[in-house]
Amino acid sequence: MRHHQKGIALITALLIVTLATTAAVTITAELQREIRRSGNILHHDQAYVYALAAEDFARYGLKLDHDDNKSDHLHELWHTIPIVEDIEGGTLEGKLDDLQGLFNINTLANNNAIDKDRFQRILQNLELTTTEIQQITPALIDWMDVGQDTVSPYGAEDDFYQGLAEPQKPHLAANQLIIDISELRLIKGFNNDILKKLRITKNTDPITGETLPVLFTVLPEYTSININTAPAEVLKSLDIKITDQIAEKIITKRDGAALTNGTATPFKSVNEFKSYLASIQVNNINVTSLSVTTEYFSLKAKTVVGQSTMNLYTLLKRETSGFSRVVSRNQGAH
Repeated sequence: MRHHQKGIALITALLIVTLATTAAVTITAELQREIRRSGNILHHDQAYVYALAAEDFARYGLKLDHDDNKSDHLHELWHTIPIVEDIEGGTLEGKLDDLQGLFNINTLANNNAIDKDRFQRILQNLELTTTEIQQITPALIDWMDVGQDTVSPYGAEDDFYQGLAEPQKPHLAANQLIIDISELRLIKGFNNDILKKLRITKNTDPITGETLPVLFTVLPEYTSININTAPAEVLKSLDIKITDQIAEKIITKRDGAALTNGTATPFKSVNEFKSYLASIQVNNINVTSLSVTTEYFSLKAKTVVGQSTMNLYTLLKRETSGFSRVVSRNQGAH
């Protein structure tokens, strides 16, 4: 009996030790997870604050540029020198881009003939068919204008969108300016093939894999096009007289190339742009809504701290005073 009791006591002791050990391991593992979780939260917060610091740096650079220059082009420091900094526990990268060299889709909200013609010329250069162009243009205008009257039989208002069936979700027309470029997916006619052609979902050449310039943006108001920063496709959209060859000459002059020994001479005014075109026998170009200055810029900041990565996309508007304000921020977007 005594040996039997000793055996039970030994088993009980072993069981207690096992339970205590299991509890200790569990508590330790949970503590380690909490430490890692707290560390990740701390690193995430640090990364976000550093990204905000990149915003301040960009705004400072844009103010200096405003004070020193009367035009904006791609050879200025805000564009040619990206933000690259080593920070405590990681790195910070940032890049400013001019958004007014792109075609602002929201300019179509006014249903202005000049803006509509320019938009459709870009679509033609991107090899959309005549039918596709006829269908998506009025649908886009109807999406943004106020009221329920369609601008053409190809347009669409609430009655069309509410009648959508699965897999599409019924919704209403926005009847306001587009807030984000991804909103195009909700508009009649903007299927995946169209979005690829417009370089919205993919801007790489399917054959060469080369990165193609982005052509479209959405800004919260009507904006002019900066001829000093517009890519060739946007330049060709400005007027039917601007051919591939003329667009190439414009870019060669403003950006510099082998033909000019690398010397860049951006346009200082729209009148200078007109005079240059006249000098190469291109006259009577429509210069409505063109400029050599920019108000809207995008900052793409990437911060890595520890195991945390922060991607911050900021839309900045530089006011006439030269100071910039944040219009919007998105994390992990664009």
